[in-house]
Amino acid sequence: MLNPGEVSCKAEEAARFLKSALGSVPPIAVVLGSGWDVLADGYAGSEAVDFESIPGFAAAGVRGHGGSVRVVDTDGGRLLVQEGRLHCYEGLSALEVSFPVWVMSALGVKLLVMFSAAGGLNPAFIPGDLMIIADHVLLLVPNPLTGLPESPGRTPFVHGKDIYPARWQDALKECLPAEARCERGVYACVSGPSYETPAEALMLRLFGADAVGMSTAPEALAARYLGLEVAAMACISNSLIPPSGAPPSHELVLKVVRGVAAGLPGMLERLAARADMVT
Repeated sequence: MLNPGEVSCKAEEAARFLKSALGSVPPIAVVLGSGWDVLADGYAGSEAVDFESIPGFAAAGVRGHGGSVRVVDTDGGRLLVQEGRLHCYEGLSALEVSFPVWVMSALGVKLLVMFSAAGGLNPAFIPGDLMIIADHVLLLVPNPLTGLPESPGRTPFVHGKDIYPARWQDALKECLPAEARCERGVYACVSGPSYETPAEALMLRLFGADAVGMSTAPEALAARYLGLEVAAMACISNSLIPPSGAPPSHELVLKVVRGVAAGLPGMLERLAARADMVT
């Protein structure tokens, strides 16, 4: 298990490895979660580096999460793309799940953009809708900042306001086609891997959540600690309130999200073109 006292040194080691493999790294990194891998199809760029070959990374063990890092070239600019992500339900600690963010920080990344799948809790959402994450609720998942020391410019006592800055919410919305169904909302992060019971879904809705998933929040907290800006979007893969006709399954999630992502041509180009907004 990754030790909080050694995570910074491990991240520097991994960053040196990736710099050697990828060359220069652009300031924007994109994490493509369940089903979102199709966004990166067809782009030229560096050879992909598998998670298991990167020092400190755990291997990706979930279908739909390729588990690799590469730099892609788009007409709007270059992006660091992480295809797939890690989850606590794979037996990993929250620090191990968020370790790729530490490596991105060591590589000089300034903006982390994350894409995920989520179950809909807001009755106004239907499968296939997009939700820009404006805030999150972290439940039943260990905080990735637990045990981290105070250091110059960094404190584990990060404030929860504006983890997802409004200017990046706006920028993400502008990257979508005009016809895309997209709202903003609150994302509840739970541990998984089981899907929510009706009572759990109702509880999360009463807590103010619009959608629920098993990722994103630990990475966002790590990014805040490390000084990265964050933008995030979820695709509603199934409805929990009211329930969808078919029970949720990983196959259904991948099918719905890949269908939606395939209908967003040019998304990565438009994101890369926002590099001049990165501070």
